[in-house]
Amino acid sequence: MDITSFALKKDKVTIVFTLLLFVYGLISFMDLPRAKDPGFIIRTATVVTYFPGASAKRVEQLVTDKLEKNIQQMPEIDFIKSTSKSGVSIIFVNILEKHKEMRPIWDSLRRKVDTGSRELPDGVSTPIVNDEFGDVYGTLISISSDGLSPKELEDIADDTKDVFLRLDEVAKINILGIQPQRVHVEFDNSKLASLNLSASYLKSILQSKNIVLSGGSIKLDSSRLSIEPSGNYNNLKEIENTLIPLNTGESIYLKDVAIVSYSYKDPTSYLVNKDGENSLILAISMKEDGDIINLGKKIDELKVKVQSKLPLGVNLDRLFNEPKIVDNIISNFVSNLLQAMALVIIVMLLSLGLRSGLIVAVLIPMSILTSFIVMSIFDIWLDQVSLAALIISLGLLVDSAIVMSESIMVLMQKGKSVVDASIQSAKELRVPLLTSALTTSAAFLPIFLAKSTTGEYTASIFKVVTIVLLSSWILALTLTPVLSKYFMKKDIKEAKEEGFVYKTYRAFLVFILNFRLLTVVFVIAVFIASFALLDKVPKKFFPDSDVNSLTVEIQLPVGTAIETTIKDVAVIENFIREKYMKDENKEVINFVTFIGESAPRFWLAYNKELASSEYSTILINTKDELSKSKIKQEIEAFAKSRFPNMQVDAKFLSNGPPVSKPIEIRVSGKDIDTLFKISSKIKQKLTQIEGVKNISDDWGLKNKKLLVKIDEAKALEEGISNFDIALSLQTALSGFEVTTFRKEDKLIPIVLRSNQSSKDSINALESINVYAQSSGKNIPLSQVASIQTVYEESKIIRRDRSKTVTIGTYVKDDYSAMAIFEEIKPWLDEYSQDFDLGYYYSFGGEYEASGKANESIVVNIPIAFMIILLLMVTQFNSIRKPLIILSTIPLGIIGVSFGLYVMDSYFGFMTLLGVISLAGIVINNAIVLLERIKTEEQDNKRNSYDAIIEACISRFRPILLTTITTIFGLIPLWYSGGIMWEPMAIAIIFGLMFSTILTLGFVPVLYSLLFKIKKQKVEDVK
Repeated sequence: MDITSFALKKDKVTIVFTLLLFVYGLISFMDLPRAKDPGFIIRTATVVTYFPGASAKRVEQLVTDKLEKNIQQMPEIDFIKSTSKSGVSIIFVNILEKHKEMRPIWDSLRRKVDTGSRELPDGVSTPIVNDEFGDVYGTLISISSDGLSPKELEDIADDTKDVFLRLDEVAKINILGIQPQRVHVEFDNSKLASLNLSASYLKSILQSKNIVLSGGSIKLDSSRLSIEPSGNYNNLKEIENTLIPLNTGESIYLKDVAIVSYSYKDPTSYLVNKDGENSLILAISMKEDGDIINLGKKIDELKVKVQSKLPLGVNLDRLFNEPKIVDNIISNFVSNLLQAMALVIIVMLLSLGLRSGLIVAVLIPMSILTSFIVMSIFDIWLDQVSLAALIISLGLLVDSAIVMSESIMVLMQKGKSVVDASIQSAKELRVPLLTSALTTSAAFLPIFLAKSTTGEYTASIFKVVTIVLLSSWILALTLTPVLSKYFMKKDIKEAKEEGFVYKTYRAFLVFILNFRLLTVVFVIAVFIASFALLDKVPKKFFPDSDVNSLTVEIQLPVGTAIETTIKDVAVIENFIREKYMKDENKEVINFVTFIGESAPRFWLAYNKELASSEYSTILINTKDELSKSKIKQEIEAFAKSRFPNMQVDAKFLSNGPPVSKPIEIRVSGKDIDTLFKISSKIKQKLTQIEGVKNISDDWGLKNKKLLVKIDEAKALEEGISNFDIALSLQTALSGFEVTTFRKEDKLIPIVLRSNQSSKDSINALESINVYAQSSGKNIPLSQVASIQTVYEESKIIRRDRSKTVTIGTYVKDDYSAMAIFEEIKPWLDEYSQDFDLGYYYSFGGEYEASGKANESIVVNIPIAFMIILLLMVTQFNSIRKPLIILSTIPLGIIGVSFGLYVMDSYFGFMTLLGVISLAGIVINNAIVLLERIKTEEQDNKRNSYDAIIEACISRFRPILLTTITTIFGLIPLWYSGGIMWEPMAIAIIFGLMFSTILTLGFVPVLYSLLFKIKKQKVEDVK
């Protein structure tokens, strides 16, 4: 007994089981976790190593190169990028996108770094491996107050963090903007010199005084008691009263020669402002399996409770609310899905009549609800990708029910009972319909198999489409016959006369079958012409997000002091407040500024930048889309007019994998001057191309620094070593961390430094006293050294161990990055012919990301092709029939090109997915049509020519209905799915329109040609 016979025999069981599926499907829909998108793994870790006092060149040679040699031995490496700056080496380790299990790889990385660290020179810190570089902090909450000190605000932030950490879905919370506490011991050089003291001497006294050292233990009676000598500092007064022995044999207190104060790191290296006022930020990261919408609700509830218990004047504000964004996106897509379902059901009712329409229409929600159950089993979340896949599937899933119900009606018209008609229809159609479903699913297989970040992002399309199609196939063989048994008319009469549409289509068929070669030539000509049209369609990898937020990235000249950055950024902050936040109907809801470092990864596609004193990011939340676009342009214009040397890039949040800049050209080689010469030429060429803006490179200008040229002979004569000079300079100028002050659970550095009157004065450099460790003498610096001004690279950037300069630029509105790449590539190819051996260029940005994504899919198309071919050969036991179907697939590009051009859309990665989806639908329709030709020849005993005509007439309505339902189902996705999904919907809608004409016209023509079916005169056709 087959499944259809069982469903009809046990029809009550089938109905009850269907009701259970309906209820459980609704429960599964409510329980399915929500997310904005499926996400992807950030396969990047950082290795940070500090080498205090070393120049960028020495850091590169002695630290970066040694570590990179070991790291590069890992077979999983995609590429290594490093930045060597004064005193620090930062290495970005990027793993090949085919790897998904990252923990063993990061463990291997740590072992390689540990091996490499053994070769590092003395004075280099232990390398720090950070494999959490890709963590997303989707919720940002500010803590601000007018009257509290930074220390009091930090204490409140610590307590608030502990409260939010108790939420189950929260993985971790970082507090951003904390100002490091310091105990400053500030001395005056002249006062020290008068007492024949030095900063180095004070340092040694403080270090020897502040100790935590066990005094051992002693046995008294039956107990052993530990001995703890006093000596470590417990308060500032103890530090001030530290005794300083003089050469005369007397002693003075530290407070007699220095001011001891409790303060903060000065100058700061990182600052966070909310609406222009200093504040702290709680950056909250969700656990991997957490439900972000539920987390958002819990955070909102807890925030209200915490706010009520905070001191008056302390405010908590949501600065970035990803849970709310996700909720809006999912709600919009669910609305699109419901609208699409309603439109498809209406089309069914209008085209098939009330009874048949309802029979087919019931299959739509049941297939979707059944899919929700299967999705919950396979841990497929509800996100905009999986929901879009459901919408795409709507037109496909009704095909099985339409074909099944049509077959039942035809057999009933011939006198069979509904049960017999259902069983016979299922017997004839179950294999063709399954083959059709599997071949359609196989068309999406390259997306699933793509070993790339973009492939991960869109893999659920294949999964969801496959689940929906197989669910609809099972329901078509079980539920549709049962519903037909109860609701289909028993006395169905065969239509006596064809309507106007059928007559017109029959005449069209006869015409093209009489002019087969002309038809083929015409279609091929249109196909070739469509590529010329497609060439005029803009190319874009992924569009910007429509979230009402934007970032403003501010880059001052390399080497700019943090104090200058803070002052200049404050001007922009004030501009935003005054222009967009004054009125009641304010255009900016709030904004947060990160000075000295980029924002945390609050958005998966956000690209973090390295910490740098000249860099800042402003995250602005606007009230609507219109405000966002206007604010972006006005802020850029204001900043550029006010600060000519400031590079300002205002940009919207992006979708898809992160891309630093749309256009990037990398030049690699050995010699820095040669690289700069080549990059300068490329920059000049870019300025001549229309559409580019903010051209820059990632090295920047050379830094100015003061070189203390030591006279070795004089220094030796005075008994002063190079170490004495360096130590004295550091202590006198930037300060030297000598020991730590323990306050509660925190270790606060004690920093010995010169007072402000001489610390930042170049003229005072030569008067700084150098303390000779060996003799105890104080000698002015000018007696043993001279000061020179020199220029050096502020940073050295390498990619795969080759020095690399990356020229980056943004694109003006209404211009395409891919078009600019295509314009400059011929010139670069010609120019690179003159490069010396070992120098080469490569593209980054959208060109590289798009190329990787497309290649990862295209490389898997042969696998899908072979599976589809095998399924069709198995189905038809023929080679020519599958070739007919496969030859029509590329022709869908005709409609795609026309639709994208007419609708002024773009061709991107999601458009490519639309073309692949289109191929699946075309295959589906063609299989059903060719199977019908076979039935007409074998069962109805028609000659081959008549079989083609009658099969096309028989399948005209089902194919047309599949097309119409798919188009109507995609209309909500087109108009309200957002700019990312618009080109995909357009590609499928217009491609399907043209593909349907090809299926109903071109397929019969190819069939008659390949099978050498002779055309007949029109009057012979009945």
